[in-house]
This record gives sequence, structure tokens and C-alpha cells, in this order.
Amino acid sequence: MPQVIIPIITTVVGSAAVATVIYYVGATIATSYAINALQKKAMKKAQAAASSVMAAQKGYGTNVNAVSPAADHAIIYGQDRVGGVVFYRSITDDQKYLHTLIALAGHECEEIGTVYADNIALTLDGSGFVTNDVFQIKDADGAVVNSAIRIKKHLGDGNQAADTDLVAEDSAWTTSHQAKGVAYIYIRAEFDTTIFPQGLPTFSAIIKGKKVFDPRTSSTAWSANAALCLRDYLLSDYGLGVAGTEINNTIFSAAANVCDENITLSAGGTEKRYTVNGSFVTALPPDDVITDLVASMAGTIFYSQGEWGVKAGEFTSSVLTLTEDDLRSSLQVNTRHSRRDNFNTVSGMFSGPETDHQPTDFPQITSSFFETVDGGEKVVQDIPFPFTNTSSMAQRIAKIALFKQREQLTLSGTFGLRALQLQIGDIISLTNTRLGFSSKTFEVADWRFGISQDKALEVTMTLREISSAVYDWNAEETAFELNSTTLPSATEVPTVGLGVDFDLREVNQAAIGVLVIEVTANEPFAVEFEAQYKRTSDTNFVSVGKQRNGLFEVTGLSDDTYDVRARDFNAFGAAGPFTAIAGRQLTAFASPPDDVQNFTGNVTGNALNLSWTPVANLDLSHYKIRYASETTGASYQNAVDIVDKLARPANVAVVPAKTGTYFIKAIDKIGGSSANPSSFVVLVDPNNVENFNAIQTIQEDPVFAGTRSNVVVLEDAEGDYLALDTVDQFDSGAGNFDDALGLFDGFSGTVASGTYDFNTTVDFGEVYTSRIYPKFKVDYLDYVNDFDSATGNFDARLGNFDGDPAQFDVTSARFELRHTNDDPSGSPTYTSYQPFIVADITARAMQFRCILECTNGAASPAIRELRAEIDMPERTQSEVDITFTGTKSVTFPTKFKGVPAIGLSLANLADGERYVITNKTRAGFDIEVFSGSSTSTNSVTLDYVAKGFGKEIV
Repeated sequence: MPQVIIPIITTVVGSAAVATVIYYVGATIATSYAINALQKKAMKKAQAAASSVMAAQKGYGTNVNAVSPAADHAIIYGQDRVGGVVFYRSITDDQKYLHTLIALAGHECEEIGTVYADNIALTLDGSGFVTNDVFQIKDADGAVVNSAIRIKKHLGDGNQAADTDLVAEDSAWTTSHQAKGVAYIYIRAEFDTTIFPQGLPTFSAIIKGKKVFDPRTSSTAWSANAALCLRDYLLSDYGLGVAGTEINNTIFSAAANVCDENITLSAGGTEKRYTVNGSFVTALPPDDVITDLVASMAGTIFYSQGEWGVKAGEFTSSVLTLTEDDLRSSLQVNTRHSRRDNFNTVSGMFSGPETDHQPTDFPQITSSFFETVDGGEKVVQDIPFPFTNTSSMAQRIAKIALFKQREQLTLSGTFGLRALQLQIGDIISLTNTRLGFSSKTFEVADWRFGISQDKALEVTMTLREISSAVYDWNAEETAFELNSTTLPSATEVPTVGLGVDFDLREVNQAAIGVLVIEVTANEPFAVEFEAQYKRTSDTNFVSVGKQRNGLFEVTGLSDDTYDVRARDFNAFGAAGPFTAIAGRQLTAFASPPDDVQNFTGNVTGNALNLSWTPVANLDLSHYKIRYASETTGASYQNAVDIVDKLARPANVAVVPAKTGTYFIKAIDKIGGSSANPSSFVVLVDPNNVENFNAIQTIQEDPVFAGTRSNVVVLEDAEGDYLALDTVDQFDSGAGNFDDALGLFDGFSGTVASGTYDFNTTVDFGEVYTSRIYPKFKVDYLDYVNDFDSATGNFDARLGNFDGDPAQFDVTSARFELRHTNDDPSGSPTYTSYQPFIVADITARAMQFRCILECTNGAASPAIRELRAEIDMPERTQSEVDITFTGTKSVTFPTKFKGVPAIGLSLANLADGERYVITNKTRAGFDIEVFSGSSTSTNSVTLDYVAKGFGKEIV
């Protein structure tokens, strides 16, 4: 429609006074002038937006929360998404809570609908707390503690009460602070730097605005009817503030009926012909607001005979036929207006749900016919529609503006009193033989009543040709191409293509599982992509991020089943639909690591230096080394762990040298192990190298009389053995006995670990340094070793198809000891238990225990031999040049554990003298020299050497 500058005319009837024109624009320039005015107003808004946020808010901006204690009121007609003005803010509870009040409108509203934080639509529970996951405060485990935001809505009733929660939580806000007549939201935000890293988001809300009076029903209710909203603005004190008697309710009712007509849409369904859905602030000049309100119904507003009236854009039949008999003057004919005022294409902006309430260009309306007439040049006129919220309605109004502007024939003349019944916007039929008109339709563009020079009453009118095609929405099929622009709708976002792959990469010598997500779009309007993923078993998706590049990578993932989805965004921020791939099995780590090659070792002293060729698998995690005391017939599952985890990239290790068999396997990131262990046998006993003496063996088998925790003594054909206890006792088992799996005692599965404490405490009597060797024989006890009785998934079963138990390393046993320098029969203070393979311990007393472990509840280690061997090293002490006469008591510099062997020599013995050694102990000996049967009086010199084992630590 042509957005006309308002022709407002004061009409004087039955008076000699000349008609007074309050505000008048000639009909020949009404359309072009109106469009120019709209262009200038749009430019002013753009300049204001560039100047400051507050200035932008005085236009039609909705995406700011200006801060002001005395801002201009916002007025909302119809439904719109608006920001608002922060008029109160406080902090309470030691800076825990930020309280914010945002005024949305300076009047009572019908409804405050969905509230947005930035562009996130918020969902609220019954108490107003936001339930969106992104605004939930969570603990370290990811569990929700509480919501970070609470929102209360107030519609702006003239008698509304102060918010009770704010009164209770902020002493500065009292029951007297009612904000009467102000629609607002109260936001309480809890401090959290994770949720609000850059402060509060911008809040906005979908508002059903002011209730308006309908003269057709004499009732006041919410309505988006364009004519009723214009009527309300004319009457309101923030508008023109006219009296009710100055409104022609009959004319406004007719216009309201036109606005309420249903228009069929090409996509199906209907919409009202004209609506007003938008907001403005009271600081805007009334002529700007009225112009936009009238434009929203492609209408014309006028002031006639002391009353305001409006015509909504719709073609009606002729209300009067005029002929040459009605003329009181000649007709002035203007066949067309200036070429510079012509246009053949209309563009402009609207905002509504289609555009997420952001001002967006509607598809251009163009006429190829008019373009041809204009010499093939496309002439575009920009006409904004700030109160129009659908692209279809904006196109209809733009089409009316285009076609009405091209109806260029204009007539001006003076008519008789029959023209008194006409008013601006009426359709008349004109018959004029001279001009060749036969009931040609014209629209009254200007109407003035006056007195001629000869004192005759007359009506001066300007008529502009009009046809039903101007308002006929189907007319564009022959007159112009609808939406010839290539610009997309703001809400049309293409569907993306999605590809998922899984890669294994080495980063800093570590294998990293990488989920590769590739998002593609064939359309050029996809400017940003977002990807999300989750394990299929999880509930919530995890965002990988947003970026212009469609290639996303998620590192550090393990083999599992994953769901992936992605979408794109256009330049307006509108999101497209998700494209999803569910249940994608990722198996980069699935293959077991290679067998270890070239596993060998060299014995040096009491140490065994192991080496092997590194495994090349990228997902290698570590190596596991196990030991069995057997030198023949040893198996991996019957061994025990001596190095549970040796991290890559190591390929050497030092362990105690013990006779037996050593095994090694490679372990990957998800716990998978080499299919076959590598092994070799060590036959060198360190006792033969280090000259140790076995002084004591603590043997617990076969009685196993020690203290047990989660460990039981069982018996089979080979004898008694220790095993892990079951989770449940037999009597507490549920179901039928025959349904239980495995052995009689093992139907419920074993515990993960148990402890056996030796029955014997070793007491040396004094503090000595000794070497301790654990010795035990361990078998692998499998409660479920046949294929049919295995539980769980088939692919999760380790080993060969038939369940080869020789490959299992889910069971192990380890020795631990603790020691003290105190008398164990008193109140000794022991060290904590520590695991050992071979240990050199300095202590008086020590205690031993064995830890049985299993990572599979269907198995257990079976310990058949359990012993601790205690050795002490051989040592020699000597002294020389000990001079004495007769008798000498010799004390060793340090005591032995046992009585040593002694060798000695005496110098200066006289002929016939002899010596006797007596009282030989671990601490020393006595020597006496005799001459005959009497003690010698001769001075002699003694050298001795004592050889034994053990050294008492003083």
C-alpha cells in the first residue's frame, strides 16, 4: 500500500468561512511523499541506533536491556518480542543473588509468554525457576544442585501488588513498590561464573500487549486488529489524546471488519487481512507512529466534519456515480506523474515469529510488466513495515503500494453538492464522454468543501484512478512476478549432511581416540554449523561447538556406541533442523594389541633385568608382567602380578631375580590384552649368588590357620587351598539350585579381593637385616569355564572361542608385610603393610599377609602353597694383635644371629703351652692359655676370624 502522509481536513458546512486546511498534501504527490517520509524515518532510526543503545530502543529495537530509572514507556500492540528497560537492580546474600526488574510495557498487558535469555527460549517450572540445562548449577559430579535463574511475571495491572519474593529477599524493596501500570519481569540470578562468564544475558519476552476497545462489541480485550489499535492510539494520552466524540466509530468499525477478514495463504491456512504486532516508545513523534499504524492496513486516515476516520486497504464497489452534470468546473487531467517518482519493485523489512522477531527483508515484490515499461530498469522502493509480523502480509501490502503507485491518472475539479456525501477513500464511478470515461472507477484522494466566487456551495476533489487489481492478491499472476528475489526467508535454513568416522592418533606418545564429525550443506545460506554427540546410553547431548567450518573433532573417546547430530544456522541466527546418526559403533580400540616379542632377561646379582621389543600399537597403554614359581608347566593364569602396570613407551624393567617363569602381555587403552603371553624361565637362585643363609621358613599350607577376610579354605582332589569368598552364602541364594552357575560355593560370584593374615609372627629377638622371599603356588579357579554357562556378551569374553582359561589374567595374589623394632609380645608399633616380591628388611619382628584379587566375579586365585622364606647374609668379623696374659674374653664388634665359626692364631706361645676356647656365643668367646695345668703367665698375641650370618643392629 502507499504509506500516505495523513490528509487531515477540517470541513466547514453552511458557513462563509474558507475551509481551513490543518494539514494537507495534494493527491498528485500523496504516495510519493509518503514513501519519502518513510525512507527518511528509517534513516533517522539507523542513525539513532548508531548513536546509542538507548536511542535504538526508542525505535523498534527488541534486543537490548537499557538501564534507566526514568525511561520512556514502551507501548505494545498485538504480539511482539520485546526487550525492556532495567529500572531496578540489587545484590543480596553476600553477593550471591542479583535481583533485576525489567519493564516491558507502560500499560497492562494480556500475557507475558516465553522469556528468552539472549536467544535461548526459557522453560519455567511452577515456581518460576528456569529448567533449561544450560542454566542449572551442578556439582563436581554433574548432578543438578539448583537453577541459577528464577523469573516472575507481572502484567501491569493498575492495582498489582509488589512481588512477594523480592519483598522477602531484598529489604530495600517493600510492599509499597508496586510498579502499578507497568508490565515487568523480575529476574533473580544466582552468581556462577560458569553459567554467567560474561555477566547476565539479555532478556526479552513474547508479549501480548495492550487491551483495546472494540466499538463493534462495546468491550475491551486484547486484539491485534490494526483499525482498533489505531483508534486506541488516537485516544491515548501518549498518542494524539483526542476526545471520544472525535472518533467516527462507524467508520472505524467498518475498517475493523476489513482487517478481520481471512485471507487464504498459498501454503495453506488463512491469516487476518491486516494486523498490528509491534512496539514503540512514547518518545516517538505521533505522526511517525500513526504513519506506521496506517501502513499496516494499507489504509488512509482522515479528519472530516470534526471526526477521525480511517479506510483499510480493500477495494469496494462504487458508492456514487458522477457525470458531466455534477461538474462545476472543467477537469484538470494529469495522465502520469514524474518518471523519478515511479518504481517497479518494492522491498522492505518486517519482523515476527518467522524471523525470530528480528527485522528482516521480506521477498521483493516486482512487476516485470512495469519494469519493461520503465525501459528495463529495475527501480526499487524500500518501504518498512514495523508493525507487520508475517512475510505474506508484508508482501500483500507491498503489492498494494506498487500497484496503487502505478495507477497514475489523476483528475481535479469542482463538483456539485451531490459530492457532499463522499469522503476520502470512497470509490466513485465517473462518466465523461469527452474524456472517454464510462463508469470508470476513481478513489477520492482529496476532498474540500467551500464557496465559489459567485457564492455557490461546491466541493473540490482530487480523484485518482483505481481498480480492483490493486487489492486482488491473485492479480500478481498476470501483473508481476511474486518474490523474484533470490533472498531466502529468515527462517528457512537448509538441512545438513552428516558424516561420522573414528580415528586413532598418537599425541605425545599416547593413543587418542578421535570422533570425526563432518557437516555439509549444499545451500550458500548456511553460515555456521553446530555438532553435538553423546554415548547412546547417556541422556544429554554434549555440544562440540559452533563454527563456520563443518569439520569437528572430539578427542579422548573410547570405543562405544555414540549418537551424533548436527545442524546449521543462517545469517539471521535461525537454526535448521538436526540431522542425526544414532547408534554408531566406534571400534578404533577394539583390536587387541600385538603379542610381545623378544622377551628375555639377564640376572645381575639379585636383580633380573628384563627387556623386549616395544609393541607398535597406537592404543597401547602399558605392559603387565607376571611370575610363577614353576620352571616347567607354568601358565599365565596361574601366575601372579609382579609389575601390574608398566607404562609405554618403556621396554625394559628390573625385578627381583627368582627361580621360576616370567610372563609379559601388552595392554591397550580399554583393557584388551595380547592374545598370547611371552615368557622365559629363570634358573639362577640369588641365594647362591649372594651367600645367603636360609634361617627360617614360615609355612601356612596346608592348614591355613591364619585369619581370613573374604577368603575361605576349600578342598579338592589336590588338597586344601585358599580362595576368594562368594558374594552371597549358599543359604541366601535365590531361585532353583539347578539354575546356579559354576561350583557349589561359587554360584553368586566372588568378591573382588580378600586377605589372609599369617598365623605366625616372626620374632628375631633383636633387630636384624634379613631378606624375605615369598613363596606360593597359585592356580586359576574358573567358576564358569564352559561356553554354555558363560554370562554377559559373547564379544566381552576374553580368550579363545571355547574360553581358553590359559589366557586369563583376571586373578592375582600378592604378599605384603609389616615390621617393627619393638618386642612383638608387648605393645609394638608396626609399619603399614607394604607389598613386596623380594625385600631386605631391618627389623626385630614382622608379620605377613596375602592379598587375593580378582576382576571377574566368576573366578578366583587358588593358593595351594603359601610360605615366607627368611635369609640372612653370611659375614666375617676379625681382630688382630690382641695381647693378653692367661685369660681373655673376646666380644665381637657386632653380634651374629647364630654362633659363628672361629679361626684363630696365637703368637709368643711358650713351649708346652696350650689354649682352650670356652663360652662361644653369637656375641663372642673366652680363651685361656695354660702352661701345664696352670694358667700361663706368659703374654701372648691373638688374631681371630669369626664367620657366621646375621648382624644385630644396635
